[in-house]
Amino acid sequence: MKRYLILLTLVSFFTGLAAQNTNGKINTRYLRPSITMLFAEPKDADEAILINKFRNLEVPGKFDDHRIQFPDMKPVENTNPAKKTLLENYIRKASNPVIAKWWERDEQGNFNYTLVAKRASYTATDADAIISRGSNTSRIEMLGEQLIDRSYILLYEITDLYTMDEYYDRLDAQNRKKKDYTPAKRTEEGYNCDYKVYAYKVAFNDSVAAEFYNRYWVDAQNPDKQKAAAWADATFPVRLITEAAGSVRSSQTKAKEKNKVKKTMQELLEDIPANIQSGAAFELGRKIEDFKLKVTVFKAYPVTAKLGSKEDLYTDQRFYVYEIEQDRSGNQSTVRKGVVRAKTINDNKGIATGTSLPSVFQQVHGKRIYPGMYMESKDDYGIILNTGYVSSGNNAMGGFHIGADIRISRFIKKPGWHFGIDLAIAPFKNVYAGDIETDTRTLISSADMCSGNTLALAVTGSKEMYFTRRGNIYLRPQVGLGIQTYSFSEVGSYSIASDDKDYSWTSYILPAGIGLGYNISPMLSLEMKPGVYLRTGASTDNKESLSQTAAPTDDKWGFGTIGKFSAGTTNTFSLKIRF
Repeated sequence: MKRYLILLTLVSFFTGLAAQNTNGKINTRYLRPSITMLFAEPKDADEAILINKFRNLEVPGKFDDHRIQFPDMKPVENTNPAKKTLLENYIRKASNPVIAKWWERDEQGNFNYTLVAKRASYTATDADAIISRGSNTSRIEMLGEQLIDRSYILLYEITDLYTMDEYYDRLDAQNRKKKDYTPAKRTEEGYNCDYKVYAYKVAFNDSVAAEFYNRYWVDAQNPDKQKAAAWADATFPVRLITEAAGSVRSSQTKAKEKNKVKKTMQELLEDIPANIQSGAAFELGRKIEDFKLKVTVFKAYPVTAKLGSKEDLYTDQRFYVYEIEQDRSGNQSTVRKGVVRAKTINDNKGIATGTSLPSVFQQVHGKRIYPGMYMESKDDYGIILNTGYVSSGNNAMGGFHIGADIRISRFIKKPGWHFGIDLAIAPFKNVYAGDIETDTRTLISSADMCSGNTLALAVTGSKEMYFTRRGNIYLRPQVGLGIQTYSFSEVGSYSIASDDKDYSWTSYILPAGIGLGYNISPMLSLEMKPGVYLRTGASTDNKESLSQTAAPTDDKWGFGTIGKFSAGTTNTFSLKIRF
């Protein structure tokens, strides 16, 4: 019993320190939260398959898996005014087996410290290991009780589950209200799923811990039937921290594909839970403080920190780097000094020994970073929107520019890589195009003035590359493949219908360039990208090749080379907005 009285004292002391973090002290370390997944009762057979698959999923690696045997929650309609109370009552009842699992309560009601100690050892850092070796008191043992106060229960509710056929039915029902109604093409099979997840925290602060020890603690050396019996009605405080909602789709084409085995409908259904879990973990990680990775800078330039695969660190994961300031009253505040992204990730799974290798980070914005500064994960969606202007000797390749890039580095485990789409649009009015004809007819004569629009569209791959320490400046090589089109509205004295395929022309293009960018902030960048392009000869939408027999002397719109292979240069100026 003496051992556990000592532990109670340590719990009160260290959970008290954790409480101080909310009153002026900055918590600079990551302690692994534990996750218990619970579910709303399935409403039909498909939901039952989905939820049964979900139950067997492991939680993401940055958390401790704290699964329990507990009945599903009875369905509660959103219109029920007592829903919030009913959910909280359900979660409060679940807090009993959650805490019981922490202390490995057996059939006789005895608790023990085995799981707490095991998880403390796994969450301990190199610094903890080094300090513990030189101290009479085990710092690692003290961590265990702090972990209990990071117990989270995630309640998943499937709000709507429907097949792709039902999706098309709903789409058609909406479109029937429009004048030009066309039934949806039913090309996909599978499922759509809407879900909601409620994140509750089970409190185990100093006052709750003290009550637990006084009212319920029993072990093999100190049996107490009265305390053991009292446990049946024990519950612990719970609090709704946040909630998130989302939609996922698991589908495949209905068409037969060579050398590819199609999934069954049940297999498509069973793919959904993993997508729900990853989406929920990402959104909750942005909202819940305990879910954010926290660490101090180990060394600077290259910037390194002792995080890794054990914390589910992923390539290009974003962190803000702060300097902590303290006023005369001892209250701390943070001042952002820089932004870094994970570049090389160390495998640190296992028990810390004090000698693990750090992961390497690339600074992408800010001022000089020093060892000891505080890093905190600030996950972004990896989406970049671009807007600006493209100039070119061939105006058909330029104009107003919009685009988007999606970061793919997390999936290929190579930093800086993006997949994107670029679009440039330009109108032309009263332009001489020369004599342009197909094999069967003349479309434009040299006396005709033309009006219309051009479009240059390309899918691209690019890589952001940083060569300076502070990362405010980057280079971005890019290559793409796309099309360049002309759409005519007037030729000479004739108006051209928008669906006239003879006056809609398309070439294939291969653009490439190297962007030079400056990161103004974590969200905004300015970029100039000189580039080159190759363009094939054009053809009409009727698949007829074009030829030019009298190119205009002042050819600013690429009509002079409309029927043959050509090349040119571009220069793109853009504002990039990062999400």
